[in-house]
Amino acid sequence: MERVMILFNETSGKDEGKELAEKFVDYAKNHGQMNAHFFLEQVGPDCDSDKTVEKAKNEKIDTLIFIGGDGTINHNVADFKEQLPDLNVGLLPGGTVNNMARVLNIPLDFEAAAEVILNGNTRKIDYGMINDKVIVSTMTIGILADTAARISQKEKQKYGKLIFIRNFFKLLAKKKRYRLSIKTEKENWRGKTQLVTVTMTNSVGGFTNFDDSASPDDGLFHMTILPKLNFFKLAFYLPKIILGKVYEVPGIYYLSASQIEISSYSDKKVGTRVDGDPSEDLPVKMKVVKHGMTVLVPENQEG
Repeated sequence: MERVMILFNETSGKDEGKELAEKFVDYAKNHGQMNAHFFLEQVGPDCDSDKTVEKAKNEKIDTLIFIGGDGTINHNVADFKEQLPDLNVGLLPGGTVNNMARVLNIPLDFEAAAEVILNGNTRKIDYGMINDKVIVSTMTIGILADTAARISQKEKQKYGKLIFIRNFFKLLAKKKRYRLSIKTEKENWRGKTQLVTVTMTNSVGGFTNFDDSASPDDGLFHMTILPKLNFFKLAFYLPKIILGKVYEVPGIYYLSASQIEISSYSDKKVGTRVDGDPSEDLPVKMKVVKHGMTVLVPENQEG
């Protein structure tokens, strides 16, 4: 690690991005990195990402540090996807869920995470493409996506998770279902469903044992299709879900693939939510970029 660019976003979370970036520089210099060169760059909707990428090229950056949660990681990967094969990536978690950090056992504590960046191993992991957009963790279609889409940032700040739960049950009461057609390299599915989740890891919503068959470097999307939400049935099979064996729950259709096409066969618009943010409307084509990025992880992980 000789030439490091730290990317921070002041418009997400608690607006601590720049403070954490400066704190990391101080920590690194106090822990043996006196000769490293650090470049702090703000990213976000009001910033010119092309200029940031060009600066990274001109300064011959070898390491990128992302400050934030899954949404921030998503945007940074999208900006730097052409350069990622030649870069190492460090994560300083700063989001609400932090699926990616949890999956890679990166501590949520600042100093412990900074120590991983300075002294950890490297691990190649996957990311994916949804049409021309990036996915690093999770995509949802259906009730979860629609629930989140109907909540404003102001409501989130005022009511927290309660507003999500209230709106979720309001939609559930309407018994809304989505007519989808799903095609992979090996199989096809067509029908009505209330919820579809596509993950690139074993974690959903911060729950790191959602799917024990998935890993961040297996080159696959893992899709769970729930045609109808039945809480009593799900409660009965809760032990399987807790053990990460959601694919064994009756009534759930489960598949894994490196390429997926999803479309709606109704005339209504169906949106998706990717890594916590609104994304592409259907139809979408998805493809895994296997081992597309190299992340600094704790020493006890395989490289």
